Amino acid sequence: MCTRNKDKDRARIEKAKKDYTYASEGNKFHNRGTSYLRGKSRNVIGFSRAKSDIQSKAKKIQGKGRLLKEEAVRAYAIKSSVAGGGRSRTAGRNDYLALLAKQSSIESKISSTLGEGQASAMQGITRQYQNKEASNREKLGLPPEYGPRVTYRKRGLFDMIAPLSNIASIATPFMTPVG
Repeated sequence: MCTRNKDKDRARIEKAKKDYTYASEGNKFHNRGTSYLRGKSRNVIGFSRAKSDIQSKAKKIQGKGRLLKEEAVRAYAIKSSVAGGGRSRTAGRNDYLALLAKQSSIESKISSTLGEGQASAMQGITRQYQNKEASNREKLGLPPEYGPRVTYRKRGLFDMIAPLSNIASIATPFMTPVG
């Protein structure tokens, strides 16, 4: 007759399964963590490159604007030297006002590109970076949880005596007095 506690054996098996599942989920989480770090590095590099592209584009636009201003001043200088000197106080004034208007137009385009345009582009790449980071974090998920303890019903006094009473009930018919 086996007097082992079947609940204890069942609990031991259940705990072994739980330990295996927890270790397996832990390994999967570790692998997702490695992918998360690679994705994070990739996102940072992408953000840095996009930011650099915006800054280089702004520098190019600024350079083109300066070149246009230089050409405008050169054209004004040529025009004013050709006109010659006269006695009029307002001679060449309209040409100078046209130069100022052209310079103002160029400065306006540069400042709108570098100001509002660059800020909206930076905001766009920042949002894109944040979205990629959020989806990368979501793929990582939560670390595994072990869960509640595995328990078993302890054997009570009656459970320990029951096998003995079974043996006694089997032996009773043989103990009848002969008479």
